[in-house]
Amino acid sequence: MISFEEAMETVLKHARPLPPVLTRIEDAVGRTLLEDVASATDMPPFDKSAVDGYAVRAAGVKPGVELPCRGLIQAGADFKRPLRSGECVKIMTGAPVPAGADAVVMVEYTLEKNGLVKFSAGIGRGDNIARRGEDVKRGQRILRRGTVISIEHIAALAAAGRAEVKTGALPSVALVNTGGEIVPPGRLLGRNRIYNSNGPMLAAMLRTDGVHAAPVIARDEPKALRAALARALKADIVLVSGGVSMGDYDLVPGTLKALGVKQLFHKVRVRPGKPMFFGVKGRKLVFGIPGNPVANFMAYLAYIRPAIRSLASRPDCAPKFRDGECAVKFEPRTPRRALVLSKVCARNKYALYGIDNNGSADILALAEANCFTMIKEKGSVKKGGSAKFLRW
Repeated sequence: MISFEEAMETVLKHARPLPPVLTRIEDAVGRTLLEDVASATDMPPFDKSAVDGYAVRAAGVKPGVELPCRGLIQAGADFKRPLRSGECVKIMTGAPVPAGADAVVMVEYTLEKNGLVKFSAGIGRGDNIARRGEDVKRGQRILRRGTVISIEHIAALAAAGRAEVKTGALPSVALVNTGGEIVPPGRLLGRNRIYNSNGPMLAAMLRTDGVHAAPVIARDEPKALRAALARALKADIVLVSGGVSMGDYDLVPGTLKALGVKQLFHKVRVRPGKPMFFGVKGRKLVFGIPGNPVANFMAYLAYIRPAIRSLASRPDCAPKFRDGECAVKFEPRTPRRALVLSKVCARNKYALYGIDNNGSADILALAEANCFTMIKEKGSVKKGGSAKFLRW
């Protein structure tokens, strides 16, 4: 049996990044950028009007002045000749400023009648003009390699002329739920059956990391289980929920070994999740998770999400435990490291509260919690004491 920290380190040690892929920018949020990105153009690529109004020569505009309007420039259009002194041209936001003009007067300070525009305010040179390259110069780096792409980066990538970027690859994941008693939600629940809560929960958690996997139910019967796991081993990551303990029908570890999976650990000194199995087959990662929902949830946060992120070249792989102050006494009464379902509230400090529960199968307690508070082996923390917590 290994420690909780050793288990997390072992998973990350074997979760080596997948080869990079080209990703469309609209699909790249959450991906790690694996190249420096430089702009293919100046931004803006030409002098453009920042407002709706009139392009003018600033020196000829004073309050009360009237100038003849020589046309209209819309965004994407052009003015065929330089603007002369003593005239103006109507211009829309984003349209190119014509040669000869050095300012744009906002439409709010003008009145157009019979082809003449009367100005109610003066203007300075350069006013209301966005100059070519004032935001970004052609060839300028806009994003560094290693950046985790966020929503706010997408417009910059598009404006720089990039439709695709080189990123980390998301792994394929196979999700297998074992047990002769589980049925998919929505089906008729027969005698001695329960609904499959772990499968949809894990599938939803995978989706938050950009991965799509449909849960497959496999019976606790050697041939059916072997066939299901053999198919699952085509994926980069295999998640097996249930069947990893020591009972007569806990067939998963032996079946995985028979299929060529090398066991790296099977038991972890942690509660929940003691019977956790982790192994590899080549570069494939195989997780056998105890069947209780809270153990599934904890295993995803502590082992599986970090593995997905590491395979995808994310720099923020390891679980992030923060420091909090216990608002109540925590006394889990277990010889193992305890991850206690808790509620954290942000005040001057993070305040941690315990959640009443009936063990690692208590789904309603999980629904009320928002973190695990970590208590050391055979330990307790008094009210006002400090503890690490893992939030979701």
